[in-house]
Amino acid sequence: MSFSRGQKDKATHTDFCLWLDYYGDLLSERQLQVMTYFYADDLSLAEIADLTGLTRQGVHEQVRRGASRLEEFERTLGQAEREGELSRALLHVRCLLSGGETEEALRALDELLEQFGLSERERS
Repeated sequence: MSFSRGQKDKATHTDFCLWLDYYGDLLSERQLQVMTYFYADDLSLAEIADLTGLTRQGVHEQVRRGASRLEEFERTLGQAEREGELSRALLHVRCLLSGGETEEALRALDELLEQFGLSERERS
């Protein structure tokens, strides 16, 4: 899911699970607990209410607010998006190397290093 170009697709269950891994510690303890039950453990609102002592409506509000915060963290910080881009770029370099395209692979690696702010001098 990309927020970088103002694109605002609906976040998926998988997005929220990933964002919980990245940003869960930035949520309140209660929100993290409820969000983990809901997204990672796939519990219903009623099951979470029973476990936490909240009402179903209270659980729903915690999930809604937590999801909104996770979405905002990703929009602002973009860690999950960057990791996805890095993974795709590394797979591309691997394909280039396995195809014997060493020079193209080196150019792709140089672009990656530049994205991370590593100058030629720092790479040596």
